[in-house]
Amino acid sequence: MAVFFQLRRPTAFLVALASVLPGMVSARNIIVAPSGGNYSTVAAGVGAAQAGDTVTVRAGTYNEAVSFGRSGSAAAYITLNGNPGAILDGTGLSGQGITISSRNYIRVIGMTVQNFKGSGTPMGISVAGSSSFIELRNNLIHNIESPNDNAHGIAFYGSAATPMTNILVQGNEIRDCRLGQSESLVLNGNIDGFTVSGNIVHDNDNIGIDFIGFEGTGPSGQDQARNGICIDNVVYNISSATNPTYGGDRSADGLYVDGGRDIVIERNKVDNCDIGVEVASEHGGKASSNITIRDNFISRGYQGNILMGGYDATRGNAVNVVVVNNTTCQATNLEIELQYNCNGITIKNNILYARTGQPYISNDGGNNTNVSVDGNIYFGASGTSPGSYPDAHARFVNPLLVNPLTDLHLLAGSPAIGAGINLGNDAQGQPLSGASDIDRRPRVQGSAIDIGANEFGSGTLDAGEYPVAGTALSLVAASPIRGGTTVHYALPSPASVTLRAYDLQGRVVGTPIDREVQPAGWHDASLRADLWPAGCYFVRLTASGAAVTRRVVVLK
Repeated sequence: MAVFFQLRRPTAFLVALASVLPGMVSARNIIVAPSGGNYSTVAAGVGAAQAGDTVTVRAGTYNEAVSFGRSGSAAAYITLNGNPGAILDGTGLSGQGITISSRNYIRVIGMTVQNFKGSGTPMGISVAGSSSFIELRNNLIHNIESPNDNAHGIAFYGSAATPMTNILVQGNEIRDCRLGQSESLVLNGNIDGFTVSGNIVHDNDNIGIDFIGFEGTGPSGQDQARNGICIDNVVYNISSATNPTYGGDRSADGLYVDGGRDIVIERNKVDNCDIGVEVASEHGGKASSNITIRDNFISRGYQGNILMGGYDATRGNAVNVVVVNNTTCQATNLEIELQYNCNGITIKNNILYARTGQPYISNDGGNNTNVSVDGNIYFGASGTSPGSYPDAHARFVNPLLVNPLTDLHLLAGSPAIGAGINLGNDAQGQPLSGASDIDRRPRVQGSAIDIGANEFGSGTLDAGEYPVAGTALSLVAASPIRGGTTVHYALPSPASVTLRAYDLQGRVVGTPIDREVQPAGWHDASLRADLWPAGCYFVRLTASGAAVTRRVVVLK
């Protein structure tokens, strides 16, 4: 039996409830659509949003820019959520596609931002000031260009005295951008606490992902991106060779720490960049410090696969850099280079697979100190010398990779299996080598750790790459396979679903489902693996902010 009653005046309880849960009391779903919605422009929808509201953008091309005018709250984020085909198009416009300036508790999910090409510094998404608790997830940013100046795909500029914190950049794709002297994805200045995970950055004419300090962006003493993790990203085809501001010089990094500190770079795949991964500072007397590079595949860097230190003696330093359990392969010039002003460098348990006649490890600057090299596998160049530094446990053997050009995983019988050094724990008591390998399998599966980024064995993958509270995504994919195959997946609730397959260079080889709204329950999808060359691939399911990835080996 229902009982109805009328309150003549607000009770103290209701007043208190309204004060502590404003987002829950008033949350709305605001619809933006070319027709039939609450608003016909994204800017109007965002302008109307209060804490707790979601602005849902239906399919359509919206020729406009958007700026967030207010913040959400810890219990009530403001969310901009793009349905499949929701495109923010900058044709004929200048400036930034989406701007968040000194606003907090904001999510931007599933938007396509394209064609911002005007004067000044175009950006796909710009986050500035003291903005904190910001999530950018599963967005596509492309064709952001400046004809005569700089541009960014996604940029965080911490310029306020209050640091940016709790930053999440996850599952985005940034491609086909013309950047001048800037970066595809950058965190610059007073930023303290971030996760950059699962992004795909490719085919841009300058740096892929960059963590910057000492450029005068933030206040003195706080002007560094710090205390963050760069994990599970795929970066490829990054080169300044055709960038008009570089005059043919090839110096674009896939991943770059330029003055940042206390950053972990792990489980990334970086291929065919001018420089694979670099840790340096471009400012004399300043340093990138406390950087860990582990469990990465890094291949085909033009200058080299891993570089550390200033590019000349007048530049800054690289201090306390740990390079462990990586697999590097086939750099044009060298695998690891210490340039200038390095101090406290550890290089252990790596596979360095070089080109004939090229150095494994080079002390080019000559003024680098406290360098420890041990327990690496060297193959492809010299059979007797690791380069500029002694390695007491060096092994000059073929590591038996599945394919040095396309798949850097270990084959059965590899001399890297169980041959690594126990590296102990870091200052936080966690394994220095990381708890999991590049495929998120347990890092030690036998009596000793393997050398390189891949731990050979039968350990299980984590259930999901980036767990989201209350979700239980499932993805089942057979491996190994011959010919076409069917994958099966479960959605805990209705979701916008994308299913893509990638090769080991991060290139998309199949997209059977692209931002399709599907009901909860089990679903099937076909993969045309019969069209792919033999090798290792990754099948990634993304569903409204959560993601699961499975490894699939194709045999012929």
